[in-house]
Amino acid sequence: MTDSKNYRYYVLGILTLTYVFSIMDRQIMSILLQDIKEDFDLSDSQLGFLVGLAFAMFYATLGIPIARLADRWNRRNIIAIAVAIWSAATALCGLAAGFWTLFLARVGVGIGEAGGSPPSHSIISDYFEKTELSRALAVYSLGTTLGGVAGLLIGGAIADAFGWRAAFFALGIPGVLLALIVYTTIKEPVRGRLNPDFDATRPAPDVFATLRSLLRNKAYVGTNIGHTLAVTVGYGFFSWFAVILIRNFGISKTEAAQLISTALLFGGFPGILAGGFLADHLAKRSLDWMAWVPAIALAIALPAYLGALLGGTQFLMIVFFTLGAFFFSVHHAPALAIVQAVVNPDQRALAAAFVFFFSNMFGLGLGPVIVGALSDAFALQSPDLSLNYALAVIVLLMIPASLTYVWTARVLNRDASKVAEKPSHA
Repeated sequence: MTDSKNYRYYVLGILTLTYVFSIMDRQIMSILLQDIKEDFDLSDSQLGFLVGLAFAMFYATLGIPIARLADRWNRRNIIAIAVAIWSAATALCGLAAGFWTLFLARVGVGIGEAGGSPPSHSIISDYFEKTELSRALAVYSLGTTLGGVAGLLIGGAIADAFGWRAAFFALGIPGVLLALIVYTTIKEPVRGRLNPDFDATRPAPDVFATLRSLLRNKAYVGTNIGHTLAVTVGYGFFSWFAVILIRNFGISKTEAAQLISTALLFGGFPGILAGGFLADHLAKRSLDWMAWVPAIALAIALPAYLGALLGGTQFLMIVFFTLGAFFFSVHHAPALAIVQAVVNPDQRALAAAFVFFFSNMFGLGLGPVIVGALSDAFALQSPDLSLNYALAVIVLLMIPASLTYVWTARVLNRDASKVAEKPSHA
Protein backbone atom coordinates (compact mmCIF):
# COMPACT_ATOMS: atom_id res chain seq x y z
CA MET A 1 0.00 0.00 0.00
CA THR A 2 2.87 2.38 0.78
CA ASP A 3 4.14 1.85 -2.79
CA SER A 4 0.93 3.17 -4.33
CA LYS A 5 1.36 6.54 -6.03
CA ASN A 6 -2.17 7.54 -5.08
CA TYR A 7 -1.66 6.53 -1.48
CA ARG A 8 1.45 8.67 -1.05
CA TYR A 9 -0.59 11.67 -2.16
CA TYR A 10 -3.27 10.72 0.34
CA VAL A 11 -0.63 10.68 3.09
CA LEU A 12 0.66 14.06 1.89
CA GLY A 13 -2.89 15.41 1.94
CA ILE A 14 -3.63 14.25 5.49
CA LEU A 15 -0.30 15.53 6.79
CA THR A 16 -0.99 18.85 5.08
CA LEU A 17 -4.36 18.98 6.83
CA THR A 18 -2.66 18.46 10.19
CA TYR A 19 -0.39 21.40 9.35
CA VAL A 20 -3.45 23.49 8.46
CA PHE A 21 -4.90 22.77 11.90
CA SER A 22 -1.52 23.48 13.49
CA ILE A 23 -1.25 26.92 11.90
CA MET A 24 -4.91 27.72 12.65
CA ASP A 25 -4.43 26.92 16.32
CA ARG A 26 -1.08 28.73 16.42
CA GLN A 27 -2.09 31.90 14.59
CA ILE A 28 -5.65 32.44 15.80
CA MET A 29 -4.20 34.63 18.54
CA SER A 30 -3.27 37.31 16.00
CA ILE A 31 -6.88 38.18 15.14
CA LEU A 32 -7.93 38.02 18.81
CA LEU A 33 -5.11 40.09 20.32
CA GLN A 34 -7.00 43.38 20.45
CA ASP A 35 -9.98 41.78 22.23
CA ILE A 36 -7.70 39.96 24.68
CA LYS A 37 -5.77 43.17 25.31
CA GLU A 38 -8.96 45.04 26.20
CA ASP A 39 -10.47 42.18 28.22
CA PHE A 40 -7.39 41.54 30.36
CA ASP A 41 -5.90 45.09 30.17
CA LEU A 42 -2.56 43.96 28.73
CA SER A 43 0.34 45.84 27.12
CA ASP A 44 1.68 45.11 23.63
CA SER A 45 4.72 43.50 25.25
CA GLN A 46 2.48 41.07 27.16
CA LEU A 47 0.57 40.30 23.96
CA GLY A 48 3.89 39.56 22.30
CA PHE A 49 4.67 37.00 25.01
CA LEU A 50 1.28 35.33 24.54
CA VAL A 51 1.47 35.08 20.78
CA GLY A 52 5.16 34.23 20.72
CA LEU A 53 7.23 33.03 23.66
CA ALA A 54 4.45 31.16 25.50
CA PHE A 55 4.04 28.95 22.46
CA ALA A 56 7.55 28.88 21.06
CA MET A 57 9.69 28.05 24.07
CA PHE A 58 8.12 24.60 24.49
CA TYR A 59 7.35 24.07 20.80
CA ALA A 60 10.99 24.58 19.89
CA THR A 61 12.72 22.86 22.81
CA LEU A 62 10.49 19.77 22.98
CA GLY A 63 10.67 19.43 19.21
CA ILE A 64 14.26 18.14 19.53
CA PRO A 65 13.68 15.12 21.85
CA ILE A 66 10.41 14.32 20.06
CA ALA A 67 12.19 14.41 16.71
CA ARG A 68 14.90 12.17 18.14
CA LEU A 69 12.15 9.73 19.10
CA ALA A 70 10.70 10.06 15.59
CA ASP A 71 14.04 9.00 14.06
CA ARG A 72 13.72 5.75 16.03
CA TRP A 73 9.99 5.10 16.61
CA ASN A 74 6.69 5.13 14.73
CA ARG A 75 6.28 8.63 13.28
CA ARG A 76 2.56 8.21 12.53
CA ASN A 77 1.78 7.57 16.20
CA ILE A 78 3.76 10.62 17.31
CA ILE A 79 1.86 12.88 14.92
CA ALA A 80 -1.55 11.53 16.03
CA ILE A 81 -0.75 12.11 19.72
CA ALA A 82 0.58 15.58 18.96
CA VAL A 83 -2.54 16.66 17.05
CA ALA A 84 -4.78 15.54 19.93
CA ILE A 85 -2.72 17.46 22.51
CA TRP A 86 -2.48 20.78 20.67
CA SER A 87 -6.17 20.69 19.72
CA ALA A 88 -7.27 20.16 23.33
CA ALA A 89 -4.93 22.93 24.52
CA THR A 90 -6.36 25.35 21.94
CA ALA A 91 -9.84 24.73 23.28
CA LEU A 92 -8.55 25.34 26.82
CA CYS A 93 -7.39 28.83 25.76
CA GLY A 94 -11.07 29.74 25.67
CA LEU A 95 -11.33 29.06 29.41
CA ALA A 96 -8.49 31.42 30.40
CA ALA A 97 -9.18 33.77 33.32
CA GLY A 98 -6.24 36.12 32.76
CA PHE A 99 -2.72 36.50 31.41
CA TRP A 100 -1.13 33.55 33.21
CA THR A 101 -3.86 30.98 32.55
CA LEU A 102 -3.87 31.94 28.87
CA PHE A 103 -0.07 31.77 28.90
CA LEU A 104 -0.20 28.21 30.26
CA ALA A 105 -2.80 27.13 27.71
CA ARG A 106 -0.60 28.52 24.94
CA VAL A 107 2.28 26.52 26.40
CA GLY A 108 0.10 23.42 25.95
CA VAL A 109 -0.45 24.29 22.29
CA GLY A 110 3.31 24.54 21.87
CA ILE A 111 3.93 21.21 23.57
CA GLY A 112 1.50 19.46 21.23
CA GLU A 113 2.70 21.10 18.04
CA ALA A 114 6.30 20.11 18.83
CA GLY A 115 5.40 16.63 17.57
CA GLY A 116 3.89 17.74 14.27
CA SER A 117 6.21 18.96 11.53
CA PRO A 118 9.56 17.14 12.09
CA PRO A 119 8.01 13.63 11.94
CA SER A 120 5.82 14.76 9.02
CA HIS A 121 8.84 15.97 7.04
CA SER A 122 10.57 12.66 7.71
CA ILE A 123 7.59 10.61 6.48
CA ILE A 124 7.22 12.76 3.36
CA SER A 125 10.92 12.19 2.58
CA ASP A 126 10.25 8.44 2.53
CA TYR A 127 7.44 8.84 -0.01
CA PHE A 128 9.00 11.34 -2.45
CA GLU A 129 12.34 11.35 -4.28
CA LYS A 130 14.92 14.10 -3.69
CA THR A 131 13.98 15.94 -6.92
CA GLU A 132 10.29 15.81 -5.88
CA LEU A 133 10.80 17.06 -2.34
CA SER A 134 10.41 20.78 -2.98
CA ARG A 135 7.02 20.16 -4.59
CA ALA A 136 5.88 17.75 -1.88
CA LEU A 137 6.97 20.10 0.89
CA ALA A 138 5.41 23.00 -1.00
CA VAL A 139 2.05 21.19 -0.82
CA TYR A 140 2.63 20.47 2.88
CA SER A 141 3.65 24.10 3.43
CA LEU A 142 0.33 25.27 1.98
CA GLY A 143 -0.83 24.58 5.51
CA THR A 144 0.85 27.87 6.43
CA THR A 145 -1.39 29.86 4.10
CA LEU A 146 -4.55 27.77 4.38
CA GLY A 147 -4.25 27.56 8.16
CA GLY A 148 -3.52 31.26 8.45
CA VAL A 149 -6.49 32.18 6.26
CA ALA A 150 -8.86 29.76 8.01
CA GLY A 151 -7.71 30.89 11.43
CA LEU A 152 -8.23 34.54 10.57
CA LEU A 153 -11.60 34.13 8.85
CA ILE A 154 -13.12 31.59 11.24
CA GLY A 155 -11.57 33.12 14.33
CA GLY A 156 -12.50 36.68 13.35
CA ALA A 157 -16.07 35.85 12.38
CA ILE A 158 -16.77 33.74 15.47
CA ALA A 159 -15.12 36.32 17.76
CA ASP A 160 -17.24 39.12 16.29
CA ALA A 161 -20.41 37.05 16.70
CA PHE A 162 -19.83 35.14 19.94
CA GLY A 163 -16.67 36.51 21.57
CA TRP A 164 -12.99 35.55 21.45
CA ARG A 165 -13.38 32.53 23.74
CA ALA A 166 -15.78 30.79 21.36
CA ALA A 167 -13.19 31.12 18.56
CA PHE A 168 -10.74 28.94 20.49
CA PHE A 169 -13.39 26.27 21.09
CA ALA A 170 -14.41 26.22 17.41
CA LEU A 171 -10.87 25.63 16.15
CA GLY A 172 -9.63 23.32 18.90
CA ILE A 173 -12.31 20.65 19.24
CA PRO A 174 -12.34 19.31 15.61
CA GLY A 175 -8.62 18.56 15.84
CA VAL A 176 -9.26 15.57 18.07
CA LEU A 177 -11.16 13.89 15.21
CA LEU A 178 -8.26 14.61 12.85
CA ALA A 179 -5.90 12.87 15.29
CA LEU A 180 -8.02 9.70 14.97
CA ILE A 181 -7.91 9.92 11.17
CA VAL A 182 -4.11 10.15 11.24
CA TYR A 183 -3.83 7.15 13.56
CA THR A 184 -6.22 4.89 11.65
CA THR A 185 -5.41 5.68 7.99
CA ILE A 186 -1.72 6.59 7.66
CA LYS A 187 0.76 3.72 7.28
CA GLU A 188 4.29 4.14 8.62
CA PRO A 189 6.72 3.74 5.67
CA VAL A 190 10.03 1.90 5.89
CA ARG A 191 12.64 4.46 6.94
CA GLY A 192 15.03 5.35 4.12
CA ARG A 193 13.06 3.28 1.58
CA LEU A 194 14.13 5.61 -1.27
CA ASN A 195 17.81 5.39 -0.29
CA PRO A 196 18.73 1.88 -1.50
CA ASP A 197 22.07 1.65 0.36
CA PHE A 198 20.66 2.82 3.67
CA ASP A 199 20.42 0.10 6.32
CA ALA A 200 17.16 0.74 8.19
CA THR A 201 17.84 -2.12 10.62
CA ARG A 202 20.91 -0.49 12.12
CA PRO A 203 20.44 1.63 15.27
CA ALA A 204 20.38 5.38 14.74
CA PRO A 205 23.55 7.27 15.74
CA ASP A 206 23.45 9.01 19.11
CA VAL A 207 22.24 12.59 19.25
CA PHE A 208 25.72 14.05 19.76
CA ALA A 209 27.09 12.24 16.71
CA THR A 210 24.14 13.51 14.70
CA LEU A 211 24.66 17.05 15.97
CA ARG A 212 28.36 16.97 15.04
CA SER A 213 27.42 15.74 11.57
CA LEU A 214 24.87 18.53 11.13
CA LEU A 215 27.28 21.23 12.31
CA ARG A 216 29.85 20.06 9.72
CA ASN A 217 27.22 20.30 7.01
CA LYS A 218 27.61 23.86 5.68
CA ALA A 219 24.53 23.73 3.47
CA TYR A 220 22.42 22.65 6.44
CA VAL A 221 23.88 25.35 8.73
CA GLY A 222 23.42 28.06 6.11
CA THR A 223 19.83 27.05 5.46
CA ASN A 224 19.14 27.03 9.18
CA ILE A 225 20.43 30.59 9.61
CA GLY A 226 18.66 31.95 6.52
CA HIS A 227 15.38 30.28 7.42
CA THR A 228 15.53 31.59 11.00
CA LEU A 229 16.06 35.19 9.88
CA ALA A 230 13.31 34.99 7.27
CA VAL A 231 10.80 33.32 9.57
CA THR A 232 11.35 36.06 12.16
CA VAL A 233 9.99 38.51 9.58
CA GLY A 234 7.14 36.19 8.64
CA TYR A 235 5.94 35.58 12.18
CA GLY A 236 6.21 39.29 12.91
CA PHE A 237 3.85 40.05 10.05
CA PHE A 238 1.37 37.28 10.76
CA SER A 239 1.28 38.11 14.45
CA TRP A 240 0.78 41.87 14.16
CA PHE A 241 -0.49 42.90 10.72
CA ALA A 242 -4.16 42.41 11.60
CA VAL A 243 -3.65 44.62 14.66
CA ILE A 244 -1.96 47.25 12.46
CA LEU A 245 -4.96 47.34 10.12
CA ILE A 246 -7.42 47.55 13.02
CA ARG A 247 -5.49 50.39 14.69
CA ASN A 248 -4.60 52.34 11.54
CA PHE A 249 -8.03 52.23 9.90
CA GLY A 250 -10.51 51.41 12.67
CA ILE A 251 -11.88 48.35 10.89
CA SER A 252 -13.40 45.27 12.53
CA LYS A 253 -11.66 41.96 13.12
CA THR A 254 -13.75 40.37 10.37
CA GLU A 255 -12.74 43.07 7.87
CA ALA A 256 -9.07 42.77 8.81
CA ALA A 257 -9.27 38.99 8.50
CA GLN A 258 -10.89 39.23 5.06
CA LEU A 259 -8.24 41.66 3.79
CA ILE A 260 -5.33 39.58 5.03
CA SER A 261 -6.90 36.32 3.90
CA THR A 262 -7.40 37.70 0.39
CA ALA A 263 -3.75 38.78 0.31
CA LEU A 264 -2.59 35.36 1.49
CA LEU A 265 -4.75 33.49 -1.01
CA PHE A 266 -3.54 35.58 -3.95
CA GLY A 267 0.01 35.99 -2.65
CA GLY A 268 1.09 33.34 -0.17
CA PHE A 269 -0.76 30.37 -1.69
CA PRO A 270 0.64 30.66 -5.24
CA GLY A 271 4.01 31.76 -3.85
CA ILE A 272 4.50 28.51 -1.91
CA LEU A 273 3.60 26.39 -4.95
CA ALA A 274 5.71 28.50 -7.29
CA GLY A 275 8.74 28.14 -5.04
CA GLY A 276 8.38 24.37 -4.80
CA PHE A 277 7.83 23.72 -8.50
CA LEU A 278 10.45 26.25 -9.62
CA ALA A 279 13.10 24.86 -7.27
CA ASP A 280 12.42 21.25 -8.35
CA HIS A 281 12.57 22.23 -12.03
CA LEU A 282 15.84 24.13 -11.67
CA ALA A 283 17.32 21.50 -9.31
CA LYS A 284 17.35 19.03 -12.22
CA ARG A 285 20.06 21.25 -13.71
CA SER A 286 21.89 21.90 -10.44
CA LEU A 287 20.88 21.48 -6.81
CA ASP A 288 22.30 24.90 -5.93
CA TRP A 289 19.11 26.43 -7.37
CA MET A 290 17.31 25.16 -4.28
CA ALA A 291 19.16 27.94 -2.42
CA TRP A 292 19.24 30.56 -5.19
CA VAL A 293 15.43 30.57 -5.40
CA PRO A 294 14.91 31.65 -1.73
CA ALA A 295 17.83 34.11 -1.94
CA ILE A 296 16.29 35.97 -4.88
CA ALA A 297 12.73 35.75 -3.56
CA LEU A 298 13.58 37.28 -0.17
CA ALA A 299 15.47 40.14 -1.82
CA ILE A 300 12.33 41.03 -3.77
CA ALA A 301 10.00 40.58 -0.77
CA LEU A 302 11.88 43.15 1.32
CA PRO A 303 10.74 46.37 -0.42
CA ALA A 304 7.23 44.97 -0.84
CA TYR A 305 6.86 44.38 2.89
CA LEU A 306 8.19 47.86 3.69
CA GLY A 307 5.56 49.24 1.31
CA ALA A 308 2.90 47.27 3.18
CA LEU A 309 3.90 48.97 6.42
CA LEU A 310 4.47 52.48 5.15
CA GLY A 311 2.05 52.69 2.21
CA GLY A 312 -0.27 55.07 4.05
CA THR A 313 -3.58 53.93 2.57
CA GLN A 314 -5.42 50.68 3.20
CA PHE A 315 -5.40 49.84 -0.51
CA LEU A 316 -1.64 50.31 -0.94
CA MET A 317 -0.85 48.40 2.24
CA ILE A 318 -2.84 45.37 1.08
CA VAL A 319 -1.40 45.46 -2.46
CA PHE A 320 2.16 45.59 -1.16
CA PHE A 321 1.38 42.93 1.46
CA THR A 322 0.07 40.60 -1.29
CA LEU A 323 3.26 41.07 -3.33
CA GLY A 324 5.41 40.61 -0.25
CA ALA A 325 3.53 37.47 0.78
CA PHE A 326 4.05 35.95 -2.69
CA PHE A 327 7.82 36.40 -2.81
CA PHE A 328 8.29 35.63 0.88
CA SER A 329 6.38 32.34 0.44
CA VAL A 330 8.51 31.35 -2.57
CA HIS A 331 11.48 30.81 -0.23
CA HIS A 332 9.74 28.38 2.13
CA ALA A 333 9.52 24.97 0.42
CA PRO A 334 13.00 25.02 -1.18
CA ALA A 335 14.56 25.83 2.20
CA LEU A 336 12.83 22.90 3.91
CA ALA A 337 13.69 20.62 0.99
CA ILE A 338 17.39 21.48 1.35
CA VAL A 339 17.27 20.26 4.96
CA GLN A 340 15.87 16.88 3.92
CA ALA A 341 18.12 16.57 0.87
CA VAL A 342 21.47 17.08 2.63
CA VAL A 343 21.04 14.79 5.68
CA ASN A 344 20.81 11.04 6.12
CA PRO A 345 17.44 9.25 6.48
CA ASP A 346 18.00 8.53 10.19
CA GLN A 347 18.74 12.23 10.83
CA ARG A 348 15.83 13.83 9.00
CA ALA A 349 13.37 14.41 11.85
CA LEU A 350 16.10 15.71 14.16
CA ALA A 351 17.56 17.92 11.42
CA ALA A 352 14.10 19.41 10.82
CA ALA A 353 13.59 19.84 14.57
CA PHE A 354 16.76 21.91 14.92
CA VAL A 355 15.56 24.13 12.07
CA PHE A 356 12.21 24.58 13.81
CA PHE A 357 13.98 25.11 17.15
CA PHE A 358 15.94 28.11 15.95
CA SER A 359 13.29 29.55 13.66
CA ASN A 360 10.62 29.33 16.35
CA MET A 361 12.67 30.36 19.37
CA PHE A 362 13.98 33.43 17.58
CA GLY A 363 11.30 33.90 14.94
CA LEU A 364 8.08 33.07 16.74
CA GLY A 365 9.32 33.21 20.32
CA LEU A 366 11.27 36.44 20.35
CA GLY A 367 10.10 38.11 17.13
CA PRO A 368 6.61 39.16 18.31
CA VAL A 369 8.02 40.10 21.72
CA ILE A 370 10.63 42.38 20.14
CA VAL A 371 8.00 43.94 17.87
CA GLY A 372 5.76 44.56 20.87
CA ALA A 373 8.60 46.09 22.89
CA LEU A 374 9.66 48.32 19.98
CA SER A 375 6.04 49.37 19.51
CA ASP A 376 5.77 50.37 23.17
CA ALA A 377 8.99 52.40 22.75
CA PHE A 378 7.93 54.08 19.49
CA ALA A 379 4.52 54.87 21.00
CA LEU A 380 6.13 57.65 23.02
CA GLN A 381 6.84 59.56 19.80
CA SER A 382 4.35 58.15 17.29
CA PRO A 383 1.48 56.33 19.03
CA ASP A 384 -0.61 55.89 15.86
CA LEU A 385 2.12 54.19 13.82
CA SER A 386 4.28 52.62 16.51
CA LEU A 387 3.54 49.06 15.35
CA ASN A 388 4.24 49.96 11.72
CA TYR A 389 7.68 51.29 12.57
CA ALA A 390 8.48 48.41 14.91
CA LEU A 391 7.69 45.81 12.25
CA ALA A 392 9.64 47.78 9.62
CA VAL A 393 12.76 47.34 11.74
CA ILE A 394 12.25 43.55 11.83
CA VAL A 395 11.69 43.38 8.05
CA LEU A 396 15.32 44.47 7.49
CA LEU A 397 16.40 40.99 8.65
CA MET A 398 15.60 39.78 5.14
CA ILE A 399 18.85 41.35 3.94
CA PRO A 400 21.14 38.96 5.87
CA ALA A 401 18.66 36.12 5.21
CA SER A 402 19.02 36.53 1.45
CA LEU A 403 22.81 36.79 1.66
CA THR A 404 22.97 33.61 3.74
CA TYR A 405 21.11 31.67 1.04
CA VAL A 406 23.58 33.01 -1.53
CA TRP A 407 26.38 31.50 0.57
CA THR A 408 24.43 28.24 0.93
CA ALA A 409 24.06 27.97 -2.84
CA ARG A 410 27.85 27.87 -3.19
CA VAL A 411 28.21 24.74 -1.01
CA LEU A 412 24.93 22.92 -1.65
CA ASN A 413 26.01 20.61 -4.47
CA ARG A 414 29.05 19.43 -2.53
CA ASP A 415 27.19 18.70 0.70
CA ALA A 416 24.22 17.04 -1.03
CA SER A 417 26.58 14.67 -2.86
CA LYS A 418 27.79 13.28 0.49
CA VAL A 419 24.33 12.25 1.63
CA ALA A 420 23.10 8.92 2.39
CA GLU A 421 23.05 6.81 -0.42
CA LYS A 422 25.41 5.27 2.19
CA PRO A 423 24.55 4.25 5.72
CA SER A 424 25.23 6.98 8.23
CA HIS A 425 26.52 4.40 10.75
CA ALA A 426 29.49 3.25 8.75
